Amino acid sequence: MAEAEVDVFGALKGGVGKTRAAMLAALRLATVEGEDVHLIDGDRVSQTASDWQKDYELARREKPEMAPFPVKVTRHPFDDLDELVADLRHEHDRVIVDVGGGDPAVFAAALKYARRLVVPIGADPSEARRLRSTWRAAQIAAADNEVGGYDAWVLLSRTDHGTTLPREYRDILTLGTDPLTGTELPVYPLLTAEMRKRVAYQRAYGTVPTDFLDVPDVLREIGMIKSKESE
Repeated sequence: MAEAEVDVFGALKGGVGKTRAAMLAALRLATVEGEDVHLIDGDRVSQTASDWQKDYELARREKPEMAPFPVKVTRHPFDDLDELVADLRHEHDRVIVDVGGGDPAVFAAALKYARRLVVPIGADPSEARRLRSTWRAAQIAAADNEVGGYDAWVLLSRTDHGTTLPREYRDILTLGTDPLTGTELPVYPLLTAEMRKRVAYQRAYGTVPTDFLDVPDVLREIGMIKSKESE
């Protein structure tokens, strides 16, 4: 069996939407693409990914006709996360890691075998500010990557296009200059796709949805599933 690709959804700040992005990506790949996916919950602060599976299985006890949860989930928010990833790469089609919560050591371990890193943030000044520390940690971790390096992107999540904030933050993250002050800013590789539907993503928790909303567009853009043109 070929070694699985490893995809990391991570940020050194909680509450940015990384778990929903990671879990919905895993569920889309498992239920639509037919992949054998193992998701690692590597968030030391929160255990939302693990709880998602547990709550689904609790609901299934009341409704035995529900199918088993289609993604394997393991909670492992520890510094040796890379060792678990190394083992799982030989057992599954894909390994997805949800990591963050302000723990740089676990974040770095998650990236040792990664081919992709997606860093979700909201159109929010506190999240944009913390993006710098996440990006620095990712750059440092790249030196220890065992599979030839990884591509990395920023993903705007929980965007409300009833306001101008998503457009403003898209400019802030990509133009290199603060549009208000002229201050020089870092430039980030920002995905065109966004995760816009906040309420729908909240309602997806604990379920295996059939509508993955914006997630397929994200996965196509980063090469995890085929583009529409090639289908």
